[in-house]
Amino acid sequence: MVGIFEGPPIRHTSSPHESCELEQLVQGKTLQHTIEMLPEDTLLDIFDIYRLDTMVWSRDGHQWNWLRLAHVCRRWRDVISLSPHRLDLWILCKSGAPIKRVLGSWSTVPLIVRFKGNPKSNSLPDNITAALHHPDRICEIDLSVTSAIAGSIAEVIQEPLQALKSIRITVKDTMGPPISIRNTFLGGSAPHLKDIKLDGIAFPFPEMRQILLSTNNLVELHLSGIPNDVYFSPNDLVTGLSTLVHLNRLTVGFYSPASRPPPSMTRPPPQRIIIPSVTFLDFHGASEYLEEFVTLIDLPALCKITVRLFNEIFFEIPQVCQFIPRLKALGSPTWVFVTHSGESVSVFFVQEGKPSNENCFLGTSCRRLDWQLSFVTQISSQLSPHLSSVHSLSIKKGHELPSGEEDVDSVQWLELFQPFTHVTQVHVWEKKLVPGIMQALVAEDVAAGVLPELTSLHLSGYRSSPSVVKAAEQFVNTRSLFGRTVHLIG
Repeated sequence: MVGIFEGPPIRHTSSPHESCELEQLVQGKTLQHTIEMLPEDTLLDIFDIYRLDTMVWSRDGHQWNWLRLAHVCRRWRDVISLSPHRLDLWILCKSGAPIKRVLGSWSTVPLIVRFKGNPKSNSLPDNITAALHHPDRICEIDLSVTSAIAGSIAEVIQEPLQALKSIRITVKDTMGPPISIRNTFLGGSAPHLKDIKLDGIAFPFPEMRQILLSTNNLVELHLSGIPNDVYFSPNDLVTGLSTLVHLNRLTVGFYSPASRPPPSMTRPPPQRIIIPSVTFLDFHGASEYLEEFVTLIDLPALCKITVRLFNEIFFEIPQVCQFIPRLKALGSPTWVFVTHSGESVSVFFVQEGKPSNENCFLGTSCRRLDWQLSFVTQISSQLSPHLSSVHSLSIKKGHELPSGEEDVDSVQWLELFQPFTHVTQVHVWEKKLVPGIMQALVAEDVAAGVLPELTSLHLSGYRSSPSVVKAAEQFVNTRSLFGRTVHLIG
């Protein structure tokens, strides 16, 4: 690109000092003359090369400083201003960046509005407010705000934003309920929209469905913290999704366990609606809602599913257990990870050799270990027909352990192990769980068939407790009497 601006070689006919000055003068005039001679298309090609080059080296992969080029000369400024789409021009409006003068000088350039507030924020910065007063130019909104601020942006996101491609709004008040807005969302039309994320702020579904019908470009739909007063049925949801042929990521999360469908009447199986492009599904809600949802939809490309159910003492998910094995991309799980934490429990079903973004996750929020074990047992028992290829089971903890460890008896651990009939390796990574598990395995009846193919038992730190060492050795000896060799690792 530099070679375009090079002038002809200069012959030195005077003193070196005079020659140098002459060369600089002639080259400067030649450079200016050459630039003025370049047609607009050539300048645009050069600018585009510069844009692509700076995108490669930028931190977020898509920022480039086009204003630097626009300040070189009036002609460059005119060429740039006439090609905002070709050069992917936009103005970033964020906290602390003075942009009012730029907004006025470049009145046709699209705007990207980003703001990450803190818990003490009670108003939007002036420059963000100024940017939101240009709804016809906004192509991206990414706001993380408190409920005190959310009211000030409610009016903006009810207006038509015809240039909008992405909207992400997160209300960060963890203690307060989500915010419901009764009026229209984006004026009911957003034809260029590719990405919707509303977390803690909700619209009635008829208004949301109107937006979904207005665009064929949506790639990600994320609706979480949905309050019960704007509840929509699984059938409404699937109907709204039916036109989104490019949808890749879907997140649906409810705020309250009350958001569940009424008991269903006996009716013929529905015709499933196929959404061909969804590869990721994230659901948070009642098991009854998920049960009805999966009977209505077919996701042939799905390779990752995350399910977080509201805590229930007993639950049945037969439709989900049929839905998951239908997902060929997930394959047959070979490794199961159970993670206990102070707030929740999760079960990962992973196929060995698959990428980390191809797995199945099921979890629930509860703080007692006995409730967590009950959840894991019910999940694995209902999925047991599809666990024949699982050869490894890992049990670990998150940031902290749940309470109620003293209320767990041996029977609960044995019931958890029961469905894993082909597991050869068990890893217990949390030292505090080892004594209870070991006590259960020593007390089990070998003939009952708990972990019948076990050959390797990894117990983190078990040698630090003489009673656990004794129990572990007793377990190994008992297994050997039945012709089953188990290796202890710790």
